[in-house]
Amino acid sequence: MTRRRIPTKAELLRLQKLYRTDKKIAEAMGSGVTDHLVAYWRRKKGIAKYSFPKFAQQEIQEMWDRFGDDFRAGMELGISKAAFYNWRRRYKITNKPEALKLEQLSLEFYTHDARGRKRPGAGRQTIAQKILCQKSGQKNLEPGTSVDISPDAILVSGNAGSTLNLFGESGISYVQHPSRIIISLEDNDRSYNRPEVEKRLRDFARLQKIQSMYESGRGSLSQLSIEAVVLLPGQFGVASSASSVSHGCLGAFVTTIGATETAHLWSSGGLSITSPETIRVMISGKMPRGLYARDIAHHIQSSLASEQIQGVVIELAGSGLEAMTIPERMTLCLVLGQLDCAGVICSYDATARRFINSRAEKPYQPAIADRNAVYQTELSVELNRLGSIVVEGQDGNKQIEIDQLQNVLINYIYLGGPANGRFVDLKIAAEILKGHQISPDVRLIIQAASQQVYLEALKKGLIRVFVEAGAVVTGPGGPYQNGCNSLPADSEVALTTHHDLKIYGPDCHIYQVSPATAAASALTGQITNSQGYLKV
Repeated sequence: MTRRRIPTKAELLRLQKLYRTDKKIAEAMGSGVTDHLVAYWRRKKGIAKYSFPKFAQQEIQEMWDRFGDDFRAGMELGISKAAFYNWRRRYKITNKPEALKLEQLSLEFYTHDARGRKRPGAGRQTIAQKILCQKSGQKNLEPGTSVDISPDAILVSGNAGSTLNLFGESGISYVQHPSRIIISLEDNDRSYNRPEVEKRLRDFARLQKIQSMYESGRGSLSQLSIEAVVLLPGQFGVASSASSVSHGCLGAFVTTIGATETAHLWSSGGLSITSPETIRVMISGKMPRGLYARDIAHHIQSSLASEQIQGVVIELAGSGLEAMTIPERMTLCLVLGQLDCAGVICSYDATARRFINSRAEKPYQPAIADRNAVYQTELSVELNRLGSIVVEGQDGNKQIEIDQLQNVLINYIYLGGPANGRFVDLKIAAEILKGHQISPDVRLIIQAASQQVYLEALKKGLIRVFVEAGAVVTGPGGPYQNGCNSLPADSEVALTTHHDLKIYGPDCHIYQVSPATAAASALTGQITNSQGYLKV
């Protein structure tokens, strides 16, 4: 039996800085190491037990005045809500912040454009600005300010072959930060020599020691990278596909760049980013029966129709968002990410923390918007007042209440993909389709977003339900992976839950719908409200 090498003092100090407690250090080092053994090593090396940070009264008071909320103030300091409350109690800080009192006493009328508001209190940074400040080392960033940043992750799909060619032309032999590069072979340039391009990418990944390389058929990169938690709350990433902005569901900031910029980033390791303006959307109320995240995303799209959103970050917050699951937030971010915005970010909360803490293997620092953050525009969405909605046409600008589209016959339905191919989406469809047969005039294509989702659906019997109902179940990923079997003809009327409408022919009549609407419509052969098919 090989004797374990005792870590050096420098190694122990590094581990202690990263994991803090002896127990967590032992867990990180693997089997055979206990917290008692780590404590023994510390004493032998003369290293004291980790001392958790002490916060001065002035620091606690400043955070309390800034946020007026134990949870958000605690997140800013990297401690829990209860820990921040205990610090407040220790310093006898119990009064409501003065700025909050003034806001509650004043009868301030709603102003659509929020840039001119002058509210008391320190701190006026949005989530996106906070993340860029953390990455650039700046204390404050005004919109329009450019900073040089090294992203935490570089996600490449779709144009990976083009990016590789451009990198080869740079004359640089090796990439910077290979551990931050994630490549997917799915939908790789859709070229006629795709097998050859994919072989070159595999060889390149091996040479550059790029560990995160997803083969075609594994699933969509947006889903796979969130399952692997490649980006943590408060981190910044860039992607070649707008679908990867869905990382905003965890409180990360992802923006899209082209193949030329990606190739330069591979070689240099950094890029210049302009601090964006932010539109804040407050989601409140309780989600009624028959309303889904896809419907909410379409309603928000309609609300943003009159706004200038190019290059602007959409920040989602509110009690309605807090009640949503991570998969629902992923749908919101991915669908809204198609609006040519700079990114979509959900406010970090307890739901995101539970999701991350069960998967993340390293510490992180979430970014919390300042209570007095300045936004380009602030909008509100009341869930209680919303109903199921359909988006007609490939430009995505025509939202129609579903009850106004009766007797519209359809030929083709695509249910799944990156936007709505998660297990919860497939489960909703299976509950509607179970025990029924789809209309003989309809082709229903169902596709899981990843292999992990597919396996879960297989174990729970969802795949059997789909096949028995007459649907075609394809491999994980997106519709472009499976050729003509997954795409409608130009003359057909189609429903889809896919986010990228560019894959459909210019003459194809397309409607974007929720998974429930897609499943219900498959049974009737025409656009159908799912309300009558939902279980009580």
